[in-house]
Formats: sequence, C-alpha cells, structure tokens
Amino acid sequence: MDRRDFIKKSLLTLALGGAAPSLLSKSALAAQSKDKILVVVNLFGGNDQLNTLVPFKNDLYYRLRPNIAIKRESVLDLGQNGQNLGLHPELRPLMSMWDQGNLALIPQVGYPNPNRSHFISTSIWHTADPTRKEETGWLGRWGDLQDDPFCDTFIGGASPQAVTGHKRTAPAVSSVDSFTLRMPKPFEEALEKEIAQPRLGPAEGVRQAMLSLRGALDKIGRIRAYSNKAQYPDNPFGKAMADVARMIAGGLGSSVYYTTLGGWDTHAAQPPRQQELLSYLAQTLSAFRQDMKALGRDQDVMIMVFSEFGRQVAENASFGTDHGQGGLMLVMGGGVRGGLYGSEPDLEDLELNALKYKTDFRNVYAASLRWIQADIQKVLGANFQPLGLI
Repeated sequence: MDRRDFIKKSLLTLALGGAAPSLLSKSALAAQSKDKILVVVNLFGGNDQLNTLVPFKNDLYYRLRPNIAIKRESVLDLGQNGQNLGLHPELRPLMSMWDQGNLALIPQVGYPNPNRSHFISTSIWHTADPTRKEETGWLGRWGDLQDDPFCDTFIGGASPQAVTGHKRTAPAVSSVDSFTLRMPKPFEEALEKEIAQPRLGPAEGVRQAMLSLRGALDKIGRIRAYSNKAQYPDNPFGKAMADVARMIAGGLGSSVYYTTLGGWDTHAAQPPRQQELLSYLAQTLSAFRQDMKALGRDQDVMIMVFSEFGRQVAENASFGTDHGQGGLMLVMGGGVRGGLYGSEPDLEDLELNALKYKTDFRNVYAASLRWIQADIQKVLGANFQPLGLI
C-alpha cells in the first residue's frame, strides 16, 4: 500500500458515516471523568407548571381548571417548606430527593419580553440571549473555551443549538451500543500494519487520527461493558440517561451531558399525556441517581431540567392548555441545595392568561456554570447572580 493509497483508504474509513461516529474521529477519549458533571434535560414542547407543581390548596386553581386539575387527594404534599404546593402523583419517585434536601423546584422561570413560539423561545433558552442576537449556544460558548474536544456530549440525533459554539459543536451520540467500526478483514489487517509505522507529512496526520480512532473504540468498548445498577424505563429517554450513566462510569471525560424529552405540547387531552411524560421523567431520574450513588458520584453530578415555557392558567376547550410564559425548572443531585426557590403562584396576577416569570433562567444557568467552574461572564455575557443551588 503506497502513501497515496494509505491516505485515501484511511480517510475513507474516517468517513464511514454511522460506522464511525464523529465523536470517535476527533481524538482519543479523555482519560478520566471530570470532578463535577452537569446533566441538562430539555423538556421540549412547554411543560405545564401548574399540574406539575400544584397549588392544590388554592380553590381558584380548581375553578380555572375544572376538568384537568390534579385532584387534591392525589397531590404529593411538599409539607411546610412547599408553601401550599405539591407534586403531580407521577413524580413520587422524586419525593425522596425532596425529603433529603437534594431537589430544587424553581417556579415561574423565564426571561424579559417572553415569546410563546416553541422555536423562538427554545432558541432563546439555548443561546441564553432574549435579544436573539447571539447565534451560538451557551454551552457551545463554554465548549469553545475548553481544550478537551470531549468536554460535552449530546445524547440523541443532531446536536442542538445549546451545545454549538463558534469553534466546535458537542459530538452527538445516538447510543453507546451503536458505536462500532466495521471493515473487511483484509483491509483491517492491512490498516493495522500501516498505522503501526510512523510517516511524514499528511500521511502522519491521518495515521495519528486512526490511532486515536482505534484508542477511542477501545474506550467505548469498556463503556459498553458497564452494566447499569438501576432499572430504567424502556423508552428513548430512559435509554439516553442510562447511556449517560454508562459514559460517566466508563470515564468518558465530559463535564456536560445534554439530552431531550419531547412531547410536552399539551393543547388537547393534557392529563393522560402529561401523566405519562412525568412518569418517564421521574422514573428515569430516580434510576439515574441510583446509578450515581452506586458509582460514588452522586455528590458530583447536577441534573438540570427545563422547558421553553409554561402553559396558560385556564384550561382550553380541548381539555388542554395553550402556550404560556413562566415555567418550572428542576435541579437535583447530592450536592444540590434543595427546596422551593419561589412561592405559590398568584393566579390573579396574570399576563394574557399566563403566569408571569419571576426568576431569570440565566440566574439558574449561572449556578450550573459555577458548578462546573466555568466563567459566567464569558459564557453568558454578563455576571448573572447564581441562584443559591450549591
């Protein structure tokens, strides 16, 4: 195999689409997981705050939602520290975190001049810029400041705007178990022989890339071999979070993992759909925390859950709710200072039938950036005061 043929075939191997994910072709995986890890979960579609964090002692809530309100007797009472609020019954798996002081509930989170378009509001949350002038994602800008190409990882299809920077984009991983590289046996043997020999010029660059690829595949093999210590729901979100746990266990080295759970746009027949989604969310996050405890990493991992907006207060004629403004964020983990970061919503002080925002989402982002020891000013463009979550 001459030099030109080696380069051609090596580059062909690097371009084998799904057989060689972009994650693996950049460089070898980092040697160890970072000290602190942030896991971001985007609930796309606009989760309804009022039926998630329920003002079950407020009669007006039941008058405004005669068909879709959560029954008083079903609500999980948060006690004295919950200020007359309770959780949807499907969130029972999270109650132990609340009782242990490791679950933060942040109601009415939003931004100035709120937008009720899914895509515009999502872009604002992803860029952390309500003026819509910024094109890069907030975590993408953080990634631009890192030396490690594996500082963050998206679990899903195409990496979203949130993890897209000027210089780089977080690699997208559809599944740990899908990572593989398949080549004809004779070509594999020839390639192994060729990459063992140092070369000059472009050929050496290709050889180094192939060595990194081989080392990365070995690393992925070790990650794949890890068995989760908890039972996750058998759905895409459950599988994604199970893979995050495996990546942390195997030492992938990312400080940030990002994934999504869609389907929250409940304009019609909201109760059964939201119930199902909240069940997925709670069971998965509970299983993930069990995994982190088994690994001895529970104190090192912060999970931050957000949706692009909340829903309107009064139900609509289709037994659902329409797009609103202020919504609920959840933050949890062994190192998180739990509690209610807000108060019972004022259902008489609304803006176009929606809860007003009380907490700027960038104050929550600032807390998560402090968690991973990031420069808040450089990432968010201003020194937003971190919410006291840590």
